[in-house]
Amino acid sequence: MQTLSPLELDARVDQWCLRAESGMDPTLSALAVEEHALPAFQLLVRASVLIRAGRGTEALTSAREAMDAARAQGDGLVELHSALALAKALTVSGDLPAALSHFQSGLQRARDLSDRYTEGMFLVNLGFYHGRVNNAEAYEEYTRLALERFREFDSPRAVAHTLNNLAGAVAWQGRYDEALEAYDEALGHARALDWKRGQALILAGIGGVLLRTDRADEGTRHYLQSLALAREVGDAFMVTRHYLLLGEALVGAGRPADALSFLREAVARAEAGGFDFELSSAWEHISRAEEAQGRLGPALHALRRHIEIEKAAGRRRGEEQLERLTLEHRLATAKLEAEARATRNQELEALNNALTEAFERQRKMQAELERIAHHDMLTGLYNRRFLSDLAQRERARAIRSGGTFGVLLLDVDHFKDINDRYGHAVGDAVLLGLGQRLRALLRTADLLGRWGGEEFAVVAVDVDAAGATRTADRLCHGVAAEPFATEAGPVTVTLSCGVTVFRGAPDDLNHLMRMADKALYAAKASGRNGWMLAG
Repeated sequence: MQTLSPLELDARVDQWCLRAESGMDPTLSALAVEEHALPAFQLLVRASVLIRAGRGTEALTSAREAMDAARAQGDGLVELHSALALAKALTVSGDLPAALSHFQSGLQRARDLSDRYTEGMFLVNLGFYHGRVNNAEAYEEYTRLALERFREFDSPRAVAHTLNNLAGAVAWQGRYDEALEAYDEALGHARALDWKRGQALILAGIGGVLLRTDRADEGTRHYLQSLALAREVGDAFMVTRHYLLLGEALVGAGRPADALSFLREAVARAEAGGFDFELSSAWEHISRAEEAQGRLGPALHALRRHIEIEKAAGRRRGEEQLERLTLEHRLATAKLEAEARATRNQELEALNNALTEAFERQRKMQAELERIAHHDMLTGLYNRRFLSDLAQRERARAIRSGGTFGVLLLDVDHFKDINDRYGHAVGDAVLLGLGQRLRALLRTADLLGRWGGEEFAVVAVDVDAAGATRTADRLCHGVAAEPFATEAGPVTVTLSCGVTVFRGAPDDLNHLMRMADKALYAAKASGRNGWMLAG
């Protein structure tokens, strides 16, 4: 295979992926016999196709084989791109700690080689990784760096893809007008290229923003246009994903009845395609849509299906790793018997010890994955999804007992100024310390989680409006009373807080959070460093 530049290699891999997705050569048989396609490149393409199809676990094997083959061929560029494929496959398959390690080491390798295009590829994917772990500011920062790299090259597709990610990052932070501008530029590039898969991704992003800004009908139309394009290019994973995203957005927009048909379609397609993560998420949002309409029986059934799938996926990952380790063990045993019968017992004992250690690592990794599923990676507090589940349980308990509880939404005042002045490392240290201080100021029974970015949420158990506002006052004063110690020196932080109280059905969690959010904005408008109670 002739020597290619990083941009040419990326474009060539993308051409073969599109060929597979369009059905022209789904088995990549033509690639296997192409005169200049060496084994490492073939394996890299296969891994890329599997990643784009959402089959992360299968992609892991091809990516590792591609790295080994590239190393044997002495092809450093293909080896580096295979390392990127491995990190992406780890992200898709759910092994986020390993993915982060590979992204960081690959980024450093690209920088050492002064390969700015491949550096951009690692940056945009590292940004997407931070989106997966709910760090919107890091998502935006890495994506902007990637966009700077790609604008140096004649690669409108890479620019369009990165603009799409950037729009998603800023939309996540509530900057919807800025997001729509980025989406519009990305869509212009995608249409000029007649890149239908990219158009589908971008239209779905626009649809999500429109749904979040009370333009539900217009947002739904954009999602349906996206689905039509995804069907046209034959991307089953994207079609499934967009049905799920549309249903999720409609639930968030307060239209659960409209959401159910799309979520059920997502279930059917996820089951057909074997997309476990999307299947689990679809059932979770069906449960929330049913509960929002007061249908507690179907909501409970859907929640059970979500939990069953999550457990089965965790077991399957463990079984796959156990099967791989067992196979490696057997192969190594056979080789030892053939090569060194005199030392067989000693070497087998060492190998068995290594296997025992590997099984123990697997057990610890499984426990860590379960912890990550419920907790925010930076602060160690509950994450948004798990806190929402706990709040739903508290709501059900309050309905049964006739009780009340408070919902508090807290936001760090001028947090962007802290990041801009001191850097993200200091900002992260402030968020970590803030989480610890808030936990110390709350009762043991109160629930605390990171809602996103610099926002935190509290469910104050068994309190009325007076108790909820006393809690808010204690938190605001307790945080402002003492600066946080950081490597840049003491940093003073204040909070704005929106407060609302559950007074019984039909109040649901979405309604409570919207009320708390409105009160939070009122607290901001009144001068910050204080709280407001929703009317």
